[in-house]
Amino acid sequence: MSDDLLKRIQADSVAALKAGDKDRVGVLRMVASDLKKAAIDQGVDVVTGEAALAVLRRAVKTRADAADQYATAGRPELAEKEKAEIRVIEAYLPRAATEDDVRAAAKAVIAEKGLAGPKAMGIAMKETLARLGGTADGKVVSRVVGELLKG
Repeated sequence: MSDDLLKRIQADSVAALKAGDKDRVGVLRMVASDLKKAAIDQGVDVVTGEAALAVLRRAVKTRADAADQYATAGRPELAEKEKAEIRVIEAYLPRAATEDDVRAAAKAVIAEKGLAGPKAMGIAMKETLARLGGTADGKVVSRVVGELLKG
């Protein structure tokens, strides 16, 4: 992936602007800005591949945390706004691994490495996340690996 992601986001931003979708324009501009900042921080012209996806995942995580905080504070309208922004960003991410995908990968790692008990958690987590190529939520992987290592 070269700068295709950034170009696609910028093109979609222009299309959203023409359509009058101010919320979408704002989210896409923020994401484009995050990608440009990451490129500057890394000393490259354009952030590509896994680094670009990491920027998008970080944006989703930030908004998910904010949505949780708004919901806890009794501000459902702001929480919903954050969730809408997450949906926009997730359109640019590859399909996330399902819990079944995580369970299958974790079982394979545990079997191949002969892992058992809570002390093997770190190794199993690292290997499972690597096998899933960054498409899995770390919390889900942690929970599934923990369950498999217990029983």
